[in-house]
Amino acid sequence: MPQAAAPDTDNYDVFQLDWDAIDHDQLYVPSAHDEQLTTMASNLAGWLADGEDLICSDEDGSNSPDVEGEDFDPELLQPGATRPAQRGDTAPPNATWFPWPDKKTCILDILRHLPRSLFSDAQLQVILWGLSVLGVDNVPSTRILKDIDSALQSQYGIPSVRYQGALGHVYYVNHLPSIIAQEMANPRVRPHIRHYPEDAGGRLDQPWQASRWLYEIDPTVATPMIRKGRQDFYVFEPMKLMDGTVVVPERWYTKPSTPGSPSSDFEYWGRAWRAHPVVSDHTRGYVVHMYETMEVRASQFLLSFPHLLQTYRMDGQPDPRNIIGLIETRGCGVLPWTLTNPAVGNRWRTLARGHRVLSYMIWLYCDDTSGNTSKKWNKHNSFLFTAAGLPRVMVHKESSIHFLATSNIAPPLEMLDGIVDQLEYAQMHGVWAWDIEAREMALVIPAVLAMLGDNPMQSELACHVGLQGKYFCRNCWVHGAGADSSQRPDLAGVAVTNSDDDARSIQTGSVATDSDGSLHRDVTHQSKRKGRRSETMQDLVDRARRFLGANPPRTRQDTVNKLRSMFHEVTSGKGKTRYIKMKTDTGIKDTYMDVFVERILKHVKGIRAGSDRYTEAVSAITQGRPVEQFMSPVWRIKGLDPHQDTPVEILHVILLGFLKYFWRDAISRLNDAQKVELQVRLASFDVTGLGIPPLAGQTLVQYAGSLTGRDFRAISQAAPFVLYDLVPRECYEAFLALSALVPLVWQPCIDNIDEHLAVLQVAIDHFLNCTARWTPRWFNKPKFHIIRHLPDHIRRFGPAILFATEGFESYNAVIRDHSIHSNRQAPSWDIARGMARCHRVLPPLVWCNDEQDWLMPGSGVESLVNINIPSFRNVIADYFGLIDEPLTLEAASRAPYALQHVERRLYQTCQSVVASSGETCRLGDFVLAQDPRAAGSTLPLVGRLHELLQICHSPAQQRNQANWILLETFEVTGSADIYNLPRIQASSWVVLPVTALTCCVNVQHNCARHRCTGSAAVSVYEEREKTTKTTRRIEHLVPSDLILNTAQMRNATHVQQFRTQVQQLDRDRAIHTGAAAELNAQKIKTLKTSKANPARQPPMSPSMATLDIRAHNKW
Repeated sequence: MPQAAAPDTDNYDVFQLDWDAIDHDQLYVPSAHDEQLTTMASNLAGWLADGEDLICSDEDGSNSPDVEGEDFDPELLQPGATRPAQRGDTAPPNATWFPWPDKKTCILDILRHLPRSLFSDAQLQVILWGLSVLGVDNVPSTRILKDIDSALQSQYGIPSVRYQGALGHVYYVNHLPSIIAQEMANPRVRPHIRHYPEDAGGRLDQPWQASRWLYEIDPTVATPMIRKGRQDFYVFEPMKLMDGTVVVPERWYTKPSTPGSPSSDFEYWGRAWRAHPVVSDHTRGYVVHMYETMEVRASQFLLSFPHLLQTYRMDGQPDPRNIIGLIETRGCGVLPWTLTNPAVGNRWRTLARGHRVLSYMIWLYCDDTSGNTSKKWNKHNSFLFTAAGLPRVMVHKESSIHFLATSNIAPPLEMLDGIVDQLEYAQMHGVWAWDIEAREMALVIPAVLAMLGDNPMQSELACHVGLQGKYFCRNCWVHGAGADSSQRPDLAGVAVTNSDDDARSIQTGSVATDSDGSLHRDVTHQSKRKGRRSETMQDLVDRARRFLGANPPRTRQDTVNKLRSMFHEVTSGKGKTRYIKMKTDTGIKDTYMDVFVERILKHVKGIRAGSDRYTEAVSAITQGRPVEQFMSPVWRIKGLDPHQDTPVEILHVILLGFLKYFWRDAISRLNDAQKVELQVRLASFDVTGLGIPPLAGQTLVQYAGSLTGRDFRAISQAAPFVLYDLVPRECYEAFLALSALVPLVWQPCIDNIDEHLAVLQVAIDHFLNCTARWTPRWFNKPKFHIIRHLPDHIRRFGPAILFATEGFESYNAVIRDHSIHSNRQAPSWDIARGMARCHRVLPPLVWCNDEQDWLMPGSGVESLVNINIPSFRNVIADYFGLIDEPLTLEAASRAPYALQHVERRLYQTCQSVVASSGETCRLGDFVLAQDPRAAGSTLPLVGRLHELLQICHSPAQQRNQANWILLETFEVTGSADIYNLPRIQASSWVVLPVTALTCCVNVQHNCARHRCTGSAAVSVYEEREKTTKTTRRIEHLVPSDLILNTAQMRNATHVQQFRTQVQQLDRDRAIHTGAAAELNAQKIKTLKTSKANPARQPPMSPSMATLDIRAHNKW
């Protein structure tokens, strides 16, 4: 390549140009061509200054978004002319760019506050300088941008509320009601938010169809009314039906108008109690029979409470304002009516003043993240939320996740106190919001559907001791070793430590194994060095049975009662030892209350319990306040049971739990040659149809201890095809069971909840049985018990993917960016203020001056999300997820003789097509398709795409779509012996319309049967260049022997129809087999160690040496 000539520095003194002596006017005399370019540039500058909409027509000037009557005389762009920047007062408001003064300020302010596009003042100066150099007029200065930002935030932004926490820390919480109000006024979000639960029969794919929202939510925070015509019907108010019956509705819900109709086509229903009139000489009124529940269609409603008041005398009925009482169960006495003031009806009717009242369910999330980019840990506890009423495809989008609070000093429960204050006020008075869909004001009631987080955080929120306790489950009373199983669950012991989720283990009779290594370590003698006896076979069996058995659930009321008792014991002088013992005896640990208990104990130190001085010292701390004010604020959240409403978090329990444990254990068992073979298999694994990139075999093996959830997703789907002869059979069977379980857990749509949960329960039991047969030592990991609660949580909250936390976890990067771009002197204030500004620029923008005054942005602001500039992506629409990607086919090639026997037309073949699932299928891919001629209950066809045909000059060609697909079909011929997965074999050919294409599937070769080896060689690419190096790949023998990979997570709803049935293991036998194998392995290792160093190891008892053999022979 020729080199550029170096400058001749020796001649610098020979000639130097004196720029000051040059006549610049003469130097820059423009030519005619230059003058034309200057005129065009001037016109362009005028257009930029006016801010006209890009999509308006050149012939029609009426579509210009400029203010009517406003004149603008743009400055001509002359070569060398200066472009003044705005340094003084801002320009007068421009209605086109309201609330910003002009277009440039609007765009720069929005770009400064994009969640993942933060930049410092120095970077902003670089951008402003670049704009000036490019000839942009009136570029605002940094100070002007900050002044405008402060003005807009104070008038239209989300306020950040300061709190002085009860534990002494200062923190800031973004105003929850304001965020909800802006979401209700967002035209891109509001139409998708659901406010009523739905009875969808057996179908379950959204949270409003699950039992928690449909049956269990507190009616006082659910949507209290429905509107029929000009009448508003409220819960807990008498109303009259068409047949004359008077009922009192308890809650509202919806049902599809017809079976199988879309969820948008629904009708309202009510669950009501029958009200019986009582007429006597002394009283006239109604007695509500709660045990007589009716399901009433809205079309049967006749008179609401106000209208019933006007007609009851004419009908000869009692006054509906006189509710004598209620009867809960048949044969019981009449209890007083306390749900409303019967004289005025539901209080929300008075507060609403004729407007609609709607509930707003939220998923409330809490987690910790680091505020640093370096490895130095700077822990920030953060609260986020998203609307539970959003459909699954929207709920985890970044634009749907909203920030509430963070702090690196205030603990989570202290910040939750401020959030609950806002929540309680909003539930008492409601949140006024502009309902953009109904075009009217509405009163909104926020409520918490569930609290999400990882296992340690959920334990802390539930006032639970954590996963290292002997009572390690926040949902039930299961106990580990060390607790007396003959005692009641609330009297057994628990530890009080709580450490990182991934490193924790149950401290049972032996020291827990490190999750980074194999279970086959000498844990017995480690236990002896700590003064604990080694576990016998009976200990292992008992521990496994406790893990896998049924246990009574924890309840909210029981925990609250115990916390009251614990606090009373402290204030009455029982002392710290008694308090710690009560925490140990109950497994309850309220970290919020612990702070006040420590203050009391410190204040009364040295004072005799029971004396007047002791009472005065305690009163100086409590100040006569009730005990509830010293307990965790989680108990103040109406309708929430933190034990049962903290659902299993599948990311940390399965991907970062079981799969991480198993994969690390498998890698630790392999020698160097086996690791190389495993790398080759992973690199050769066909990922078609899985939606993941090719596997990096070396990374997955060499860095097995540092993998992420995304890596374990891939491992789950590949493990059955790469580990079959590298690990013991019991280990491989556990991997197979886990790989079969994962797609059931991540299934997004459930057609029949009862059938699905039955299949899921069988899969969980089989996985746990296989694990127990491998070794019960795994049951020192609490997650192997926690997974047993997942079926109940799916029934209560919907598919597990709804309450997965991947979306929230990725949002930690946004919080970290705000921490980095602050001076770190006030992190809670700085981050809360920065996140509030991000919400202010969230398009479409809607602002509130007061509860009745809502303002929309100017037309120029709204047009920003619709601008389409060639070769540039709309970054504003992209950041907020407002771009809808078109689904198109790739370029087609001509094939005029395709399907000549079907139709004498000209065809083209295409390279790819979009299936009904939304994914792109290419030639050679294996797919599922539904034959239109087959009955609806038959299995879909498994086929391989061979041709994609498009009829030339057809409507499909105009839409860039295909007409027909040519499939080589395959039929299932049984189950593969080793994989326990369906084998498929080519059978015939079929031509189907493109609408029959369902999705892609993953198919693998039966390498285990044919002993395929890495004998093939492929070239290695480095820096995207082909090198002379080669690497090994698997060479398949008998390529037609194929396996359908039902471990596939993508499109699991369709693929699971081909799931093979496996023989279930007897649980008791599996536990004894695993316990015997574990003791054998320990004794063999003990013998090897004693031979290597006889002085360090005691001799083994002969009776213990034969114990496991007898037990094994027994089974």
